[in-house]
Amino acid sequence: MTKARLPAKSSRAYVLLQALLEKPGTFYQVCERAGFDLDDPKIDESMRRMFGHLIGGNVRLDGIIYSLTDEARTVLTGYKPEPYVGQVAGAAHRGTPYIAPVRIVRREGARA
Repeated sequence: MTKARLPAKSSRAYVLLQALLEKPGTFYQVCERAGFDLDDPKIDESMRRMFGHLIGGNVRLDGIIYSLTDEARTVLTGYKPEPYVGQVAGAAHRGTPYIAPVRIVRREGARA
């Protein structure tokens, strides 16, 4: 696995990645969360260029929702989840199926 390359911590792209770390979102949601004013044409153009390059390959686009890649999330948080190791119950562990009689008993005073 290659390590994700992050932009400089003082850059706008890094601020956008931090906003995406919080949760995925659309272009407008992420920019708003990061505190960028898209009414300014220069900032709007700059943000669209960054998103156009998917912020250095650290973001994936699914429909209109942007989210961090797993590698970028690992680098940003410093936390690498360990793979699950354990026993998974399968059909062999459930025993042989059998038919058993069922008795239904009503308590006194219970309404139908």
